[in-house]
Amino acid sequence: MQNPELGDNPVEMLVVGCPLATADSYANALRNQGQAAHVKIADSLDSLDQQMATDPCEIVVINADADSPPCIQAIGKIRALLPTSSIVLVAADPLSHKKMAIEHRLQDLVNIEDVEHLALAIQREHQTLTLRRDVERLSRMLNEAEETNNLLVESSRDAIAYIHEGMYLKVNQAYLELFGYDSFDEIDGLPIMDMIDAESRTEFKDALRKLTETGKHSEDFHCVTGDGETFSARMEFSPASIDDEQCTQVVVYDQSQSLELQKRIEELTSKDAQTGFLNRQAFMERLEGLVSGSEDSDSDHSLIQLSITNYADMRENCGFDCAEEMLGEVAGVLSSTVPQAYTIARFGDHDFMIVSSEEEPALQVAERCLQSLRSHAFNSIKDSPVTPIYSVGVTRAEKGMDITAHELINRSCRATGIARTEGENRVVFYSDQIPGDTTHMAETDAAMVKQIDQSLANDGFRLKYQPIVSLQGDTRENYSVYLRMVGEDGKELEPETFLSQAHDANRLAEIDRWVVRNAIRELASHRRNGKKVIFYVILSRAGIEDDSMLLWICDCLREFRAKGAWLVFQFRETDLRSAIQPARELIDGLKKINCNIAINNYVDNEANQALIKQFTIDVVKLAPEYMRDLATQSGQQDKMNAVNQKLQADGYKTIASGVEDANSLAILWNTGINYIQGYFLQEPSSTISFDEEHQQ
Repeated sequence: MQNPELGDNPVEMLVVGCPLATADSYANALRNQGQAAHVKIADSLDSLDQQMATDPCEIVVINADADSPPCIQAIGKIRALLPTSSIVLVAADPLSHKKMAIEHRLQDLVNIEDVEHLALAIQREHQTLTLRRDVERLSRMLNEAEETNNLLVESSRDAIAYIHEGMYLKVNQAYLELFGYDSFDEIDGLPIMDMIDAESRTEFKDALRKLTETGKHSEDFHCVTGDGETFSARMEFSPASIDDEQCTQVVVYDQSQSLELQKRIEELTSKDAQTGFLNRQAFMERLEGLVSGSEDSDSDHSLIQLSITNYADMRENCGFDCAEEMLGEVAGVLSSTVPQAYTIARFGDHDFMIVSSEEEPALQVAERCLQSLRSHAFNSIKDSPVTPIYSVGVTRAEKGMDITAHELINRSCRATGIARTEGENRVVFYSDQIPGDTTHMAETDAAMVKQIDQSLANDGFRLKYQPIVSLQGDTRENYSVYLRMVGEDGKELEPETFLSQAHDANRLAEIDRWVVRNAIRELASHRRNGKKVIFYVILSRAGIEDDSMLLWICDCLREFRAKGAWLVFQFRETDLRSAIQPARELIDGLKKINCNIAINNYVDNEANQALIKQFTIDVVKLAPEYMRDLATQSGQQDKMNAVNQKLQADGYKTIASGVEDANSLAILWNTGINYIQGYFLQEPSSTISFDEEHQQ
């Protein structure tokens, strides 16, 4: 077991003048003490030159008793090539080499047979080197931060001053301009109190004294310019230092400036530029306020989702500009049809959301919008052979209903999806009793769909995590995320028991959204606790074809303050092949937010080689069939080695899946596979944990 106090980074050690067996015993002693270690050997000056030139190690063990290479020459060469290295001398009689060790300022002198003592010395030097790198890195970061801070202060549009005992140490240009001065020389020697109106000076003194008690805080004062004019300002006080001298930073905001500009900026950042409606983020904040009760409301609310079903076809037939103009016309029709008191948002490329009160039945509003759009003569597409087709879903949030904004969106998406399958220009109302058409399904399958709907509404799913272990030094914790559903008896159901029914009832995209949101929430929690966790999340074909999936992922990243770089989205080869264009658009979007992409269950053949070249793939997870009889069949080993070399030569990282026995690990290590995954390492677990003894 690796000791977490020793850190995640392994010891990189060079052993000079010792046989391989001895070097391995040193590495094993380190591992037994909980420290991962990689060892290399050099048995001559030439091999020492080669090792230091290609992969220099900062911890070197030298056998003082060895004839080749000579000890003194080896020490000199190492000191010349890497002066910061730590050198530990081993010998059968250490005391006889004490004078030489002192003269050359070596880090330790240990008996060659005392491997445990040597392991302690190496760990000490490793920790010292790590701390030294950390100090150098932090010092560099501090210097860069100070330089950046100075640049930001100088270029800031906010008026910033640094004062000590009421006198100016430094101000920026914005501060000089605000108070009507041309240079610092004009205020050098003036107390800041001269810039404060007489009526506010007592409060200003109290504010300065309060800094030691409350820390950073803000208050309003009346200030005076160099010309004697007064203005209202909010001053923000915070502790600071300049050249190691403690001082106070004062940021001055001119409150007399028109608030209309701020309102305009807020309006622009919350509105969709093309339609003038709320954008997706602002709409989600508004909806969350309504369903959570944080916004005062005595009435129920309904959510109407209107989707232009054939927007992609229209854009292909009449062109991008024409389709965009058509969206503007749709927005105009909705604005004139929907009461002004209702909230309208552009939720996606061709989806609109309307929040209505119960003063008028939502279905009536939805039907009126649909009728207005169908009867509208679009100027932008009058010459197009394709006319817009709409699908409308309606759902309701009653006062006191325990439902989240995300679940309400899920329900509207489900209703819209049902409307799309029922035909053109349909309106469907979401109902808990009839969440979707299951009349065509067997009774047991319909019951399973009902259970799926209940799980979606009540968080009846669970996530499982299986480690993906690096064989090539990746210190991050990689986990593949799997889904389970809690059955009526409380037992967890495998996906094979419910995904087929979910597919038949068009629930897979909703399940994908549940997995994505809950995986990102869990991931963000571990990241906040300092764990370098990466999640591999599988998306189904329905998720690929759901053109709102990318926006959903972005919403979840924003909600939980997570980063796309923490996620690897996995796609099955069959799903990519069946939905090439939407998969390409989704993957391109995911890459723009720094997510990585993996393909699952990969089998090397011409068709799959051509397939992965159509997408930006980072990781290839090999099909479990490559692991079958790997430990006993040389032909299977050759096949694994060949496909791995080919993929890595093309720039892909590789994962061997389905690892079920210990004998295969050594073969995979020699093959150069990047990662391994399988039940031999650990079965999927409800918690993020991994027994690292398998890595030793």
